[in-house]
Amino acid sequence: HVSQNSSASGSSSQSRLSGPVLKCYHNEVAPLRIVRHNGPRMGIKFYACAYSPKATCSVFSWVDDANLIQDMQFQILDKDTTIADLESEVKMLKEENENLEELLAEVGIECNEKRLMMECEADDKRKTYALLLS
Repeated sequence: HVSQNSSASGSSSQSRLSGPVLKCYHNEVAPLRIVRHNGPRMGIKFYACAYSPKATCSVFSWVDDANLIQDMQFQILDKDTTIADLESEVKMLKEENENLEELLAEVGIECNEKRLMMECEADDKRKTYALLLS
């Protein structure tokens, strides 16, 4: 089973072109390569098992540049969707933060009012006690 991911692989014997990454049956990245020997397919890109040609894994796929462009466009669209989702989440979190700050301010005001009432009640009790003692 070959799966596509969103990064690319390369080395001195492999192409450094970007595009989707295929994983072979060994769960290794099947690198993007270029046919280098003379012939009708020279210069054509393909994916093959990292252990190829010695491997028993049969993962091999010719690359169609139109499909590469379509894959990249899909990756961009996917990233744009992710960005839009994250921006929406940031907006929601900012609104929630504002609501919490307002609530905190209201609770602070209520606490101050209750503290003042308790101080007044304590002061009234002291005055009443002072009158009783006098």
